[in-house]
Amino acid sequence: MALLAAWTGIIHRVHGDCHIALRPALILGNHQSPWETIAALVLFPDLAIVAKQELLKIPVLGWYLRYSPMVIIDRGDTTGSVRSMVTACRDALSDGRSLLIFPEGTRQPVGSPIIFKRGVELLYRTLGLPALVFVHDSGRFWPAGSVLRSGVITVSLLPPIPPGLDAREFFQQSQRMLADEVARLAG
Repeated sequence: MALLAAWTGIIHRVHGDCHIALRPALILGNHQSPWETIAALVLFPDLAIVAKQELLKIPVLGWYLRYSPMVIIDRGDTTGSVRSMVTACRDALSDGRSLLIFPEGTRQPVGSPIIFKRGVELLYRTLGLPALVFVHDSGRFWPAGSVLRSGVITVSLLPPIPPGLDAREFFQQSQRMLADEVARLAG
């Protein structure tokens, strides 16, 4: 993270870092900027990120994703995408990796309502993993379409949600936890 801080001028502080050791886990993060994707690779060693196929077209990032232990999904092929996502996630788990998914599906501006896509519920139910909610306020310093500003990003790792909850209960609880912590960090 020191290299990232030197390059960006952004430093971070982590609350709840005792939960980092939980693995394997399904990590749910809010998505506000490119920072959290880079930071997650450092915060959570041996991680596979669930990413949309469109990212493979981005120079440098796409090349990296192609050769990384990522779970690439084609959002245009709903049925095939779900099946291949679950298979790729199981493969990542068998390699000892945790999984990171951005349940909102794409970056959201600071202050936007937190609305999850349904894929996170499917992964939770199918994989039987504890879920760790990873929340940050990076969008204050690197909002979409703007110049990066230096500052201190706050990262919160909330207490894990145990496996085995009813899918609806999990969906509501995790979405509420993430939304409440985003609001708390916004101040």
